[in-house]
Amino acid sequence: MDLIKFNGTNEKLFSRYVVEDVTPKTTLIVPETHNALVILNGEMLQTLSKGRYKLSQIVDVGKSEESSLEIIFVSKTAKLKLLWGTANKFTLVDPVLKRPYKLGMSGEFEVQVSDPRKCFLYLVGSEEMLTADALQDRLMSRLVAEIGDVLSKYVAENNLRFDQIFMKRQQIAEIALKQISAIFQRDYGIMVFSLNISNIIFDEDMAVPNEKVCPNCGTKLNADAKFCYNCGKKQDSGKICPKCHAENVDNAKFCSACGEKF
Repeated sequence: MDLIKFNGTNEKLFSRYVVEDVTPKTTLIVPETHNALVILNGEMLQTLSKGRYKLSQIVDVGKSEESSLEIIFVSKTAKLKLLWGTANKFTLVDPVLKRPYKLGMSGEFEVQVSDPRKCFLYLVGSEEMLTADALQDRLMSRLVAEIGDVLSKYVAENNLRFDQIFMKRQQIAEIALKQISAIFQRDYGIMVFSLNISNIIFDEDMAVPNEKVCPNCGTKLNADAKFCYNCGKKQDSGKICPKCHAENVDNAKFCSACGEKF
């Protein structure tokens, strides 16, 4: 084999070529879209950028016959969109209802190799090739764990009710993306370009907390509000009818003024 070059596509982050015979003429061509890792007996010798190389200048030709020599082509340009999802649901506590609940999440994230050497050492190893599915499996548990950490902190710091999480999913994803990008870059040599939360599923039926209406201005308030945030009027402890704004006792099923069902 006098000429070694990459003939694949960017659908694979890594492609492995086994070199059986190395002669003084054996030439390696690395395309602009890839880096090449030279592996001898499992040891990484060099990382090569685009260009033409004589392998005899890198590997002892005489010893290579009795050794295992491999060339790993690493894509520099491929950006892969991968799916993620929670195998085990997150357990959180609603700060308003004071009740624990479980929820599952799923979405997509986009990655690209930034450090070929580190990515190979920690993610590829002896794999013949690293497909999108294989990479997804290896990164999934770490990514979900970091999202769970961000979610629990965000809920606690913002006093977020369970039914408000879906509306805040973009902010949660943006915070998680920053945290995950730094970790994956440091530990795996992988850049994460995007992350979204597309689905949220609750494990059990959570009733939305009752809302009450300010009798002075009609503004909808949380059930535990003591003052109206719109007009400042102090709120009584009884139920306020959302239709006629009349006050009722806490356990009322119908409004005593207009008959509206609560």
